[in-house]
Amino acid sequence: MTDYTAHSAQPVWLELSSPQSDVSTEFYSEIFDWEFSGAGPLGLGSQALLRGRAAAGISPQPPQAPAGQPGFWSVYFRAESLDTFLTAVDAGGGQAMTVVPEFDGAASVALVSDSGGTAFGALTFDDSRGLGTVGEIGAAVYFELHTHSPGKADFYSEVFGWARSTGPSTIQEEADVFTMAGDVDLTAAVVDLSGTQIPSHWEAFYMVEDVDVFAQKVPALGGALLVEPTDTPRGQIAKFIDPHNAAFGVIEPNWL
Repeated sequence: MTDYTAHSAQPVWLELSSPQSDVSTEFYSEIFDWEFSGAGPLGLGSQALLRGRAAAGISPQPPQAPAGQPGFWSVYFRAESLDTFLTAVDAGGGQAMTVVPEFDGAASVALVSDSGGTAFGALTFDDSRGLGTVGEIGAAVYFELHTHSPGKADFYSEVFGWARSTGPSTIQEEADVFTMAGDVDLTAAVVDLSGTQIPSHWEAFYMVEDVDVFAQKVPALGGALLVEPTDTPRGQIAKFIDPHNAAFGVIEPNWL
């Protein structure tokens, strides 16, 4: 069990946008033992609690969303100043897509794309909102940037000040790896999607005790297997889609 409060530039929230949030909350409560109570830091939907601490959130898709649009997960990083963050994004070749300068009285949020076109979010706040746990069964433990432009990943060092080094990803022994430093350090590896049709995206991997057992449970609850349990340089992983085709991954980390 790892208490967690995001420092600046660390992951601060994970949000699922779902066409049927009630179905999604039931699914994730079954697979991760999450309990749902109250709205998350974005002021939407409900937050998932893992043994009383915030692990993620699930919100309904907006009414104007196209019919049949699949669910999707978004990763948000903490920023101390929205203006400073947006200036850095622009200087680094990224682009702001949606900006809410103030909501819920004490926070602001932005959805942006990096210089390679990968979308992510930033959240500022002056209270205790955000993830309360990482690195335990049922919580996020590891992150990856899947991009068609790995050479542009220095964007994140410029915007967030992340230290860049070489280390394993779930794909290769030696990948570009960022350290997202705080009281609890987290890692994000860069995965090259060149030559594939897979859209660029951020992935959060959730920690599980046994990937093989988990992989048997998901289809029975309405999800489906995308990537069979696989041994990787980071540990055993598997990837799935939930009942509304939102993709997510799990891992038995080999470094803890």
